[in-house]
Amino acid sequence: MTAPLVLDRLRIEASSRSRAEIGYTIRAGHKRRWLDHDLPLPLLEKVLRQIHAVTEIRFHGWGDPLANPDILAMLGAAKHTGARTVLVTDGSRLTDEHATALVRDDIDAVVFLLAGLTEDTNFRRRGTSLYAVLAAIDRLGTVKAVHQSGLPEIRVRYTLTRSGLESGELDALPQFLADIGAAAAAIRPLSYATGPETEYDTLVPADQAAFDVLAARLRATAEAAGARDIRLDSRLVHGGQTRFRCPDTPASNLFIAADGAVSPCPLRNVPIPDPAGYRFHGHDIAFPRDVRGNLHTDSLTAIWNASEYREFRYCHDTDTPPDGCAGCWRSFWVEVE
Repeated sequence: MTAPLVLDRLRIEASSRSRAEIGYTIRAGHKRRWLDHDLPLPLLEKVLRQIHAVTEIRFHGWGDPLANPDILAMLGAAKHTGARTVLVTDGSRLTDEHATALVRDDIDAVVFLLAGLTEDTNFRRRGTSLYAVLAAIDRLGTVKAVHQSGLPEIRVRYTLTRSGLESGELDALPQFLADIGAAAAAIRPLSYATGPETEYDTLVPADQAAFDVLAARLRATAEAAGARDIRLDSRLVHGGQTRFRCPDTPASNLFIAADGAVSPCPLRNVPIPDPAGYRFHGHDIAFPRDVRGNLHTDSLTAIWNASEYREFRYCHDTDTPPDGCAGCWRSFWVEVE
């Protein structure tokens, strides 16, 4: 039996290339072994024809989507499906041409990645620049104003580190977002380390008391942002709590890598040759390698309907951890409400 491809979210890695050099990103910890690829436009167009329905298409992977020379055509093709279309970028490559096309094609949102609220703190994501992000936001805002358009919505994904928390950046975040014209933001405390040298800056509460203290600060930040009409979503890893529930909901989501490989989620297909891993809550964890097929040789419909992939999704539907998922740090995520 062939099940129709109906998805909540399709995540597209248009490019695995990035300018990030060292710091807290996974690529930074493995840059010498990183595999750079750009997804071909015809491959994406073929995929979109095979999907029966999808709520959101998000261009986000291990690199910057704007590194793909065909990204504007890709975004236009995604928007043409009727799906909510979102671009996630560090902003360093966003040009006037990009800004004009994003407004013209009514792309729903652009999410800018930040690791700090000053040039010095954002320098943790070396290879990127806070100044570049602010310039990109200003460029996009100018084009929106000229065309009197409310789209794309400007959002921020902010990585909160221990040093950022201690320096008061969390308290300053709501006003920072208001000043740059952001409509929404996501706070994601640094939960894993690319190596022992960055582990000190992770924010993984070890017990319920520590979790409650940090969660209370995140709630206060959300309230302050709400007072400025900014939606703020926070997630927090609970290191001392045993649980399993994947936030990526593989039963209705999938990830297409820049080399054409299809995986349930980005963490199961990091573009690094084995062996590779990260540190979470004091433990070394290997990146799981889970490629269900490649669009260069297989159709997405055939990949999705393979019996082993069906069984994998059933395990997630019943909160039963398949191989490679049980120890994943993302399964410890808790939404702060």
